[in-house]
Amino acid sequence: MIISSVRLRNYPEDKQDEFPWTLPLIKEFEEMVFEKSVSFFVGENGSGKSTILEAIAAYSEVPLAGSYRLEDDESLAAANNLADYLRISFDQKTHKGFFVRAEDFIGFARNIKNEIKALDAEIAEVKETFTGGDIKLTLGAIEGEKNSLIARYTKDLEAMSHGEGFLKFFTSRITGQGVYLIDEPEAALSPTRQLSLLSLIKEKVEKTGSHFIIATHSPIIMSLPDSEIFYFDEGKVTKVTYKETQHYKLTKAILDNPEHILNLL
Repeated sequence: MIISSVRLRNYPEDKQDEFPWTLPLIKEFEEMVFEKSVSFFVGENGSGKSTILEAIAAYSEVPLAGSYRLEDDESLAAANNLADYLRISFDQKTHKGFFVRAEDFIGFARNIKNEIKALDAEIAEVKETFTGGDIKLTLGAIEGEKNSLIARYTKDLEAMSHGEGFLKFFTSRITGQGVYLIDEPEAALSPTRQLSLLSLIKEKVEKTGSHFIIATHSPIIMSLPDSEIFYFDEGKVTKVTYKETQHYKLTKAILDNPEHILNLL
Protein backbone atom coordinates (compact mmCIF):
# COMPACT_ATOMS: atom_id res chain seq x y z
CA MET A 1 0.00 0.00 0.00
CA ILE A 2 0.96 3.63 -0.41
CA ILE A 3 -1.57 5.21 1.97
CA SER A 4 -1.49 3.51 5.38
CA SER A 5 -4.03 5.52 7.39
CA VAL A 6 -6.41 8.49 7.38
CA ARG A 7 -7.61 10.38 10.42
CA LEU A 8 -9.07 13.75 11.37
CA ARG A 9 -6.47 15.75 13.27
CA ASN A 10 -9.03 18.11 14.77
CA TYR A 11 -12.67 19.12 14.37
CA PRO A 12 -13.32 22.85 13.72
CA GLU A 13 -16.15 23.78 16.10
CA ASP A 14 -16.66 27.08 14.30
CA LYS A 15 -17.62 25.18 11.11
CA GLN A 16 -20.03 22.64 12.58
CA ASP A 17 -22.98 24.13 10.65
CA GLU A 18 -21.17 23.90 7.30
CA PHE A 19 -20.86 20.94 4.94
CA PRO A 20 -19.05 18.54 5.25
CA TRP A 21 -18.82 19.13 9.00
CA THR A 22 -22.57 18.50 9.29
CA LEU A 23 -22.10 14.87 8.24
CA PRO A 24 -22.41 12.49 11.23
CA LEU A 25 -19.45 10.59 9.80
CA ILE A 26 -17.17 13.62 10.05
CA LYS A 27 -18.32 14.53 13.56
CA GLU A 28 -17.41 11.07 14.83
CA PHE A 29 -14.65 10.22 12.37
CA GLU A 30 -12.21 7.56 13.55
CA GLU A 31 -8.90 6.56 12.02
CA MET A 32 -9.11 4.39 8.89
CA VAL A 33 -6.21 1.94 8.58
CA PHE A 34 -5.46 0.51 5.14
CA GLU A 35 -4.08 -3.02 4.98
CA LYS A 36 -4.62 -3.96 1.33
CA SER A 37 -3.56 -2.53 -2.01
CA VAL A 38 -7.19 -2.33 -3.15
CA SER A 39 -9.70 -0.70 -0.80
CA PHE A 40 -13.41 -0.23 -1.45
CA PHE A 41 -15.66 2.40 0.12
CA VAL A 42 -19.28 1.21 0.16
CA GLY A 43 -22.49 2.53 1.69
CA GLU A 44 -25.69 4.34 0.87
CA ASN A 45 -25.80 7.69 -0.93
CA GLY A 46 -25.06 10.47 1.54
CA SER A 47 -23.07 8.23 3.88
CA GLY A 48 -19.89 10.26 3.27
CA LYS A 49 -17.79 7.77 1.29
CA SER A 50 -17.33 10.07 -1.73
CA THR A 51 -16.58 13.03 0.54
CA ILE A 52 -13.76 11.14 2.24
CA LEU A 53 -12.44 9.88 -1.10
CA GLU A 54 -12.42 13.42 -2.51
CA ALA A 55 -10.66 14.76 0.60
CA ILE A 56 -7.97 12.06 0.31
CA ALA A 57 -7.48 13.15 -3.30
CA ALA A 58 -7.17 16.80 -2.28
CA TYR A 59 -4.69 16.01 0.50
CA SER A 60 -2.63 13.70 -1.73
CA GLU A 61 -2.48 16.34 -4.50
CA VAL A 62 -2.99 13.75 -7.23
CA PRO A 63 -4.27 15.13 -10.55
CA LEU A 64 -8.00 15.33 -11.22
CA ALA A 65 -8.64 13.40 -14.42
CA GLY A 66 -11.45 15.62 -15.61
CA SER A 67 -12.16 19.02 -17.02
CA TYR A 68 -10.65 21.06 -14.17
CA ARG A 69 -7.72 20.99 -11.82
CA LEU A 70 -8.79 19.51 -8.47
CA GLU A 71 -8.26 22.76 -6.60
CA ASP A 72 -10.28 24.70 -9.22
CA ASP A 73 -13.34 22.41 -9.31
CA GLU A 74 -16.11 24.15 -7.35
CA SER A 75 -17.84 20.82 -6.70
CA LEU A 76 -14.77 19.79 -4.69
CA ALA A 77 -14.63 22.87 -2.48
CA ALA A 78 -15.88 20.95 0.58
CA ALA A 79 -13.30 18.21 -0.03
CA ASN A 80 -10.49 20.75 -0.24
CA ASN A 81 -11.73 22.26 3.03
CA LEU A 82 -11.86 18.88 4.76
CA ALA A 83 -8.39 17.95 3.46
CA ASP A 84 -6.91 20.79 5.53
CA TYR A 85 -8.01 18.95 8.69
CA LEU A 86 -6.91 15.45 7.73
CA ARG A 87 -3.76 13.64 8.68
CA ILE A 88 -2.79 10.98 6.16
CA SER A 89 0.11 8.61 6.69
CA PHE A 90 1.96 7.31 3.65
CA ASP A 91 4.11 4.21 3.41
CA GLN A 92 5.46 5.85 0.27
CA LYS A 93 4.82 9.51 -0.55
CA THR A 94 3.85 10.05 -4.17
CA HIS A 95 1.86 12.47 -6.33
CA LYS A 96 1.55 9.89 -9.09
CA GLY A 97 -1.89 8.55 -9.91
CA PHE A 98 -5.20 10.39 -10.30
CA PHE A 99 -8.67 11.00 -8.94
CA VAL A 100 -11.60 10.46 -11.28
CA ARG A 101 -15.39 10.44 -11.10
CA ALA A 102 -17.46 8.88 -13.86
CA GLU A 103 -19.11 12.23 -14.57
CA ASP A 104 -15.69 13.86 -15.13
CA PHE A 105 -14.83 11.55 -18.01
CA ILE A 106 -16.86 13.42 -20.67
CA GLY A 107 -15.03 16.64 -19.85
CA PHE A 108 -11.70 14.82 -19.97
CA ALA A 109 -12.50 13.31 -23.39
CA ARG A 110 -13.44 16.72 -24.75
CA ASN A 111 -10.23 18.24 -23.43
CA ILE A 112 -8.15 15.59 -25.24
CA LYS A 113 -10.13 16.15 -28.45
CA ASN A 114 -9.63 19.93 -28.17
CA GLU A 115 -5.89 19.49 -27.54
CA ILE A 116 -5.60 17.43 -30.75
CA LYS A 117 -7.60 20.07 -32.68
CA ALA A 118 -5.35 22.83 -31.36
CA LEU A 119 -2.24 20.91 -32.43
CA ASP A 120 -3.78 20.37 -35.89
CA ALA A 121 -4.35 24.13 -36.16
CA GLU A 122 -0.78 24.84 -35.06
CA ILE A 123 0.56 22.40 -37.67
CA ALA A 124 -1.54 24.05 -40.39
CA GLU A 125 -0.32 27.50 -39.36
CA VAL A 126 3.33 26.44 -39.44
CA LYS A 127 2.89 24.95 -42.93
CA GLU A 128 1.21 28.14 -44.16
CA THR A 129 3.56 30.70 -42.66
CA PHE A 130 6.93 28.93 -42.41
CA THR A 131 9.80 30.54 -44.30
CA GLY A 132 13.39 29.29 -44.36
CA GLY A 133 15.09 26.57 -42.36
CA ASP A 134 14.01 22.99 -41.85
CA ILE A 135 10.22 22.79 -41.57
CA LYS A 136 10.46 19.11 -40.59
CA LEU A 137 12.37 20.07 -37.46
CA THR A 138 9.78 22.71 -36.58
CA LEU A 139 6.85 20.38 -37.17
CA GLY A 140 8.50 17.41 -35.47
CA ALA A 141 7.77 18.42 -31.89
CA ILE A 142 4.16 19.43 -32.61
CA GLU A 143 3.38 16.29 -34.58
CA GLY A 144 5.12 14.19 -31.94
CA GLU A 145 2.88 15.63 -29.22
CA LYS A 146 -0.22 15.03 -31.32
CA ASN A 147 0.74 11.47 -32.20
CA SER A 148 1.50 10.74 -28.56
CA LEU A 149 -2.02 11.84 -27.52
CA ILE A 150 -3.62 9.76 -30.28
CA ALA A 151 -1.53 6.70 -29.40
CA ARG A 152 -2.49 7.01 -25.75
CA TYR A 153 -6.17 7.94 -25.99
CA THR A 154 -7.18 7.38 -29.68
CA LYS A 155 -8.09 10.36 -31.90
CA ASP A 156 -11.57 10.82 -30.43
CA LEU A 157 -12.52 9.28 -27.08
CA GLU A 158 -15.97 10.83 -27.46
CA ALA A 159 -16.59 8.77 -30.60
CA MET A 160 -16.24 5.56 -28.59
CA SER A 161 -19.08 4.27 -26.42
CA HIS A 162 -18.98 5.68 -22.89
CA GLY A 163 -17.84 2.34 -21.48
CA GLU A 164 -15.22 1.77 -24.18
CA GLY A 165 -13.80 5.25 -23.73
CA PHE A 166 -13.77 5.01 -19.93
CA LEU A 167 -11.95 1.67 -20.03
CA LYS A 168 -9.49 3.05 -22.59
CA PHE A 169 -8.86 5.95 -20.22
CA PHE A 170 -8.02 3.56 -17.38
CA THR A 171 -5.77 1.46 -19.60
CA SER A 172 -3.88 4.59 -20.72
CA ARG A 173 -3.62 6.37 -17.40
CA ILE A 174 -2.99 3.56 -14.89
CA THR A 175 0.71 3.13 -15.55
CA GLY A 176 3.43 3.27 -12.90
CA GLN A 177 3.17 3.01 -9.14
CA GLY A 178 0.72 5.56 -7.74
CA VAL A 179 -2.48 6.28 -5.85
CA TYR A 180 -5.60 5.79 -7.96
CA LEU A 181 -8.81 7.18 -6.46
CA ILE A 182 -11.95 6.27 -8.40
CA ASP A 183 -15.53 7.26 -7.59
CA GLU A 184 -18.28 4.93 -8.85
CA PRO A 185 -16.66 3.63 -12.06
CA GLU A 186 -19.64 1.32 -12.63
CA ALA A 187 -21.69 4.34 -13.77
CA ALA A 188 -19.94 4.11 -17.14
CA LEU A 189 -19.17 0.39 -17.36
CA SER A 190 -21.23 -2.63 -18.32
CA PRO A 191 -20.83 -5.77 -16.14
CA THR A 192 -18.36 -7.22 -18.67
CA ARG A 193 -16.26 -4.05 -18.69
CA GLN A 194 -16.37 -3.92 -14.88
CA LEU A 195 -14.66 -7.31 -14.94
CA SER A 196 -12.13 -5.92 -17.44
CA LEU A 197 -11.40 -3.08 -15.02
CA LEU A 198 -10.88 -5.57 -12.17
CA SER A 199 -8.46 -7.53 -14.32
CA LEU A 200 -6.53 -4.33 -15.10
CA ILE A 201 -6.42 -3.33 -11.40
CA LYS A 202 -5.19 -6.80 -10.36
CA GLU A 203 -2.45 -6.64 -13.00
CA LYS A 204 -1.28 -3.16 -11.98
CA VAL A 205 -1.22 -4.00 -8.27
CA GLU A 206 0.93 -7.06 -8.95
CA LYS A 207 3.29 -5.31 -11.39
CA THR A 208 3.61 -1.80 -9.93
CA GLY A 209 2.51 -1.94 -6.29
CA SER A 210 -0.09 0.78 -6.82
CA HIS A 211 -2.84 1.56 -4.32
CA PHE A 212 -6.46 1.76 -5.48
CA ILE A 213 -9.23 3.28 -3.35
CA ILE A 214 -12.62 2.95 -5.03
CA ALA A 215 -16.05 4.16 -3.92
CA THR A 216 -18.64 1.86 -5.45
CA HIS A 217 -22.15 0.42 -5.30
CA SER A 218 -21.28 -2.46 -7.63
CA PRO A 219 -21.18 -5.96 -6.15
CA ILE A 220 -19.10 -6.98 -9.17
CA ILE A 221 -16.37 -4.41 -8.57
CA MET A 222 -16.17 -4.93 -4.81
CA SER A 223 -15.78 -8.71 -5.32
CA LEU A 224 -12.06 -8.44 -6.14
CA PRO A 225 -10.13 -11.02 -4.06
CA ASP A 226 -7.48 -9.87 -1.59
CA SER A 227 -9.11 -6.46 -1.17
CA GLU A 228 -10.72 -4.75 1.82
CA ILE A 229 -14.14 -3.14 2.18
CA PHE A 230 -14.86 -0.11 4.35
CA TYR A 231 -18.60 0.09 5.07
CA PHE A 232 -20.00 3.59 5.69
CA ASP A 233 -23.21 3.46 7.72
CA GLU A 234 -24.92 5.64 10.35
CA GLY A 235 -21.92 7.88 10.80
CA LYS A 236 -19.47 5.02 11.30
CA VAL A 237 -16.89 3.26 9.14
CA THR A 238 -16.28 -0.43 9.75
CA LYS A 239 -14.44 -3.13 7.81
CA VAL A 240 -16.68 -5.89 6.51
CA THR A 241 -16.33 -8.95 4.32
CA TYR A 242 -17.77 -9.05 0.82
CA LYS A 243 -20.68 -11.29 1.80
CA GLU A 244 -21.55 -9.03 4.73
CA THR A 245 -22.34 -6.08 2.45
CA GLN A 246 -25.95 -5.19 1.71
CA HIS A 247 -24.96 -5.01 -1.94
CA TYR A 248 -24.05 -8.69 -2.02
CA LYS A 249 -27.02 -9.80 0.09
CA LEU A 250 -29.59 -7.88 -1.95
CA THR A 251 -28.11 -8.87 -5.31
CA LYS A 252 -28.00 -12.53 -4.30
CA ALA A 253 -31.59 -12.41 -3.03
CA ILE A 254 -32.80 -10.95 -6.32
CA LEU A 255 -30.86 -13.43 -8.44
CA ASP A 256 -32.02 -16.37 -6.31
CA ASN A 257 -35.71 -15.40 -6.34
CA PRO A 258 -36.55 -12.30 -8.41
CA GLU A 259 -40.32 -12.94 -8.32
CA HIS A 260 -40.35 -12.96 -4.52
CA ILE A 261 -38.37 -9.72 -4.26
CA LEU A 262 -40.57 -7.95 -6.81
CA ASN A 263 -43.70 -9.07 -4.96
CA LEU A 264 -42.38 -7.36 -1.85
CA LEU A 265 -42.10 -3.99 -3.60
